[in-house]
This record gives sequence, C-alpha cells and structure tokens, in this order.
Amino acid sequence: MLMLWFLVTFFTAELQAQTGLNDHLNDQWIAFERAGAPNSNLQCFSPKNVTVSDGYLLIATRLQSDTCASFDLRPASYHYTSGFVAMRSFNFLYGTVRVRARFGGGAGTGAWPVIWMADASCQTSDPSGTDDNCNEQEIDVAEILGGNFRQVNQQIHVDRFKHEDGCKVPVSDVSREFHVYELDWGPRSLVFKIDGATTCNIVEPYVPNTPMYLKIDTFVGGYGGAVNNASLPWTTRIDYVKITQGSALIFNDGFSPEPADQPVPVITPIWKLENRKLSVAMLTAIVFLAVSAVALACRLRFGPRK
Repeated sequence: MLMLWFLVTFFTAELQAQTGLNDHLNDQWIAFERAGAPNSNLQCFSPKNVTVSDGYLLIATRLQSDTCASFDLRPASYHYTSGFVAMRSFNFLYGTVRVRARFGGGAGTGAWPVIWMADASCQTSDPSGTDDNCNEQEIDVAEILGGNFRQVNQQIHVDRFKHEDGCKVPVSDVSREFHVYELDWGPRSLVFKIDGATTCNIVEPYVPNTPMYLKIDTFVGGYGGAVNNASLPWTTRIDYVKITQGSALIFNDGFSPEPADQPVPVITPIWKLENRKLSVAMLTAIVFLAVSAVALACRLRFGPRK
C-alpha cells in the first residue's frame, strides 16, 4: 500500500506540474511562434523551445530544421529553432528590473541571447516587437554580442534608432555562471548593474519615458557571430524576474511549476517540499527505502518463510 501511495503521488503531482507549466506561461508570458527578425533570420522561434522546469524558465536553441514566417518574412525553411518570450500584458513606467540568468551558448558559438525591453505599444500593434514602426524605444538590459560571453552589452535605442548609447561591461563567463542583471529606470536616468555593482549610466534627454515590457530570447548568428553547429543545443536559464517601484513589488515570477493564480495542490510531492530540488538518484533512494520498509514490516509481521 505504501508503494502504491508513493507511485500515485508521484504521477499525480507530475501531471499537475505539467499542466501548471502550460498555464503559467499562458498567464504570464507569450511564447512566440514566428520567424526571426530581418537582421537575425537563421531560426524559427517555437513555443516548444520554451519550458518551465525545476524553478527555471528554459529557452532552448537547437540544430533543427523548421518552416516559419512572420509579418516581415515570407515562409521559409530554416536550420535552427529557438525560443522567444515576452510579457503577455504587464507593462510599467519606471522601476527596478532584476533578472537572474545564465545564458545559453558560449564563446564562439554564434549564440545571441538578449534580455530587453520594448515600448508597450508593441504589445498590441506588434506583439513580437520586431516592427521598428512601433518599437521606437528599446532598452537592452543584458545582451551578448559577437560570441563574447565575458562581456555584456547594456544599451538603449531611441528616437527610431537615431540615438544609441550604452556600455560594454567585462564580466565572468555568463554561459557558465548565473548573474543578476539589474536596471534602475527613472524619469531622468538609467542605471545598469550586474550582481549589485553599477556598470553603466545613461541620463536624459534619451531616457525612455513611456511604459515598456520585458522580452527574453536567443537569436542564432547575426550579431552573435558565426554559428558553431557542434556547440548546439544551447539552453538559457532564467531563475527569476522581479520588478519593483520603490518598496512595492509589482511583478514577481520565480517560475514555479504551479500557476501563479492557483493554489498549491493538496498532495505536495516530496521532492518539492521547501523548494528543494531532488535529483533522480535521490528519488531512486527514496523508492528503495520505501520498498525496503514494506519488506521489513512484512517479515516482522509474518516471520520467515519455512
């Protein structure tokens, strides 16, 4: 009976988790299905490449042929697939953005991961945010260019891309280590930080002054440099996204498998207690101990066979 209870709990919780993953993405984010932008059109963006697992948002990039299109690109076949997410409806004017992430790819791979913000008008007129007619203001919170994963580009593109300003900041390998990328956005300044240390300052009159929303994706090639197929697949991991205004937390996503607006299941799987992430080996050990306990109980009750 104990073993049966364990198996029912395991598979029930797993089914609940998978349902929660889809609901979570649908509630909080859009995962795009479209071709890339004209300046990076080597990949198809597919919702299948965006998942939530073990408390992370995962964006996978694969050497995988697919056919896709968008408003600015005709249907065509591409050799790569990747992921592209954006806030579904939430946008804000001024505040502090914090994103803890480890970017997929690595030195010389051709990966071009970006955490960026676009004018909120793009959420309705062009949800993908690649149409420059709506995307008149852009902030690159963290961008990796030219295959250099020891340098982060922090930049703005405003006034229909007539003004661009920013900094290229040295940092430890962003494909091997998590970093917290932070932007303090006020009416007169943009202050960029990495792991709490100020890295770049931009002041008026070029500070965006209309509501914006967050987007996260990985392009293939383009400004990422030549693609090294042997380095694929790549996986970008986002640990959390937090936005505050003063002391108020106005957006907080830790990518829990359960939907943000749903109660925690009554049967809580043992590997999720206190947010602990147990490995397959540990789960195997738990099953072994459970079976051993049942066997010992039977032996003590009925005695040895004759």
